[in-house]
Amino acid sequence: MAEFKEVQNQVKKQDKFFRKSGDSDDSVEKLKKKISKPKQQNSISTSQKIKEMFKKQQFKELVNWAEKDTSITLHEYDEMKVNSQVLKLGQYALIKNAKNPSEDYVGKIQRIVTIKENKSTKLICLCEVNWFYRKSEIIKFKPQAKQWISNNEVFSTNCTDYILASTIQLPCRIVTLEEYETSSQVDKGVFFTRLEWLPTKKKFDGLSKLQHHCTCKQPQNPDQIYIQCDKCQKWYHITCVGLKKGEYEQKEYICGCCR
Repeated sequence: MAEFKEVQNQVKKQDKFFRKSGDSDDSVEKLKKKISKPKQQNSISTSQKIKEMFKKQQFKELVNWAEKDTSITLHEYDEMKVNSQVLKLGQYALIKNAKNPSEDYVGKIQRIVTIKENKSTKLICLCEVNWFYRKSEIIKFKPQAKQWISNNEVFSTNCTDYILASTIQLPCRIVTLEEYETSSQVDKGVFFTRLEWLPTKKKFDGLSKLQHHCTCKQPQNPDQIYIQCDKCQKWYHITCVGLKKGEYEQKEYICGCCR
């Protein structure tokens, strides 16, 4: 009992530091509440800010903030498991396309992180990806390229972004055109690349360096059927020279320029 009274006396002594002349005990209690209130607001604002940034999908800003704020824990990883398959940094992946479920996005995994507020048990798993553009994304700006871009062709870009790790579908492969053509079997998750796309300028980088074929003077498209002239060794689309598939399989073909 004597110990309890001693504690009360100490509390009263501390109250004198906050008490003005004429203050009642009630006013002192109100002052204590005002002093402790900002700490509660800071705690709430951190959680609220995370929720707002998550809702707006401002993942890049969220990562930048988490790297500086000591109330948030950020961990990095070298690999992750996606649908029972291991996906490592530097590998390519198919990423869910909510706007067009039949055609996944393609990206290269640059970073894998988890973000957690220290007082929370909820993890936010994010991946930084370097985007590759697909045919449908290119021909919106270059409709004339529709004839020579393959359905399995992707174009490298300098665009990077953070995405939810849960949107990654499967690992995939990106090879050169030569590797793609010589492959005996091309799986669904195999793409080839030969050019870079510049999104800000909406044009290709290095297009003039590609070899052009046929009378239409377009780059090679492995999706289309070509026939080679036995005299000049040049390749032509069978549709451009008015042929049907299999028409010249067993006999010599001479193009119009060599006749």
